Amino acid sequence: MASVLYASGRAVSKEKSLLGDDRLKRMIEGGETEALKILSEVGFGAGDAAGEVVDAVSAEETAKLCAFIKEAAPDDKTAKFFLYPNDFKNAEALIKSKYLKIETELSPNGLFDTKDLKEKIFADSYGALPPFMAKALFNADKEFVEGTASGVSINSLFTKALYDELFSLRIKNAFISKILCAKADMINIGIALRTRDFTAAEKQFVHTRKLDKTALKAVCEDDFDKIRERFRFDDYKDEVEAAINGLENGAGLKEFEKMSDGYAVKLVKKHRYGNEGDFPFIRYCFYKLADVANVRIILVGLRGGLSAAEITERLREHYER
Repeated sequence: MASVLYASGRAVSKEKSLLGDDRLKRMIEGGETEALKILSEVGFGAGDAAGEVVDAVSAEETAKLCAFIKEAAPDDKTAKFFLYPNDFKNAEALIKSKYLKIETELSPNGLFDTKDLKEKIFADSYGALPPFMAKALFNADKEFVEGTASGVSINSLFTKALYDELFSLRIKNAFISKILCAKADMINIGIALRTRDFTAAEKQFVHTRKLDKTALKAVCEDDFDKIRERFRFDDYKDEVEAAINGLENGAGLKEFEKMSDGYAVKLVKKHRYGNEGDFPFIRYCFYKLADVANVRIILVGLRGGLSAAEITERLREHYER
């Protein structure tokens, strides 16, 4: 792993390529050709309109970011925080491929070599894998053999395993710890509000931190006004309000999911001028992830004929100059 000074210095130098409000607005208003031109100017993705442009641009820029994390992360645990989600998605895809006899596309952006991971999973050799990934694979084997596996149950196994693994790292960086806690809480709030059934929801909850099971039981069972009151002074007030409003007006949890996706960047922006320790590295990584998500939203929207207002409404929290 690189030193903190090196990691943060590299990250600060890369921030000039972040898109920001002005570029995003020009991409939306200028159409697909102009959007790709702007991306090319900052070296974002392929910048090539040929072929499956959305996938090509997103995949190339994601690969560049993950390569940067592997090279420059200030410590092993920070790298795992950002890259383990790709490894656990690969493990989930491979266990399905193992039993359903289907080909699957794997992300090359994890910490584990995909060929080696496939060999281990197909050989039932889990000993060298992260403990909670190994446990999820063992339990998935059991479900498939017993005929109880479903898409939901297998996905739940690996989502829970990912968060158990990340929390087990005991990451000392206070900022990452807060984001990890928030990400888990948001997943659990979403589960509680979708099911409104604590018995069903409890089987799906990921690692509980700030919101314990007593609080989540209340989200499952209380009426909406009581839930609003419970979160009136909470850090998640706006997200919970958006969720309840969506359920009340028939829009579902779309706005809540958008706000959940952007919660880490929302926290970063509160401290955007901080340059202590490894914060610049963390800040850049979250901003870049938001750029990748927003570029995809814009390009898909432009190709789908959405209006500028419709695309703008879908954008996630992002870097502001």
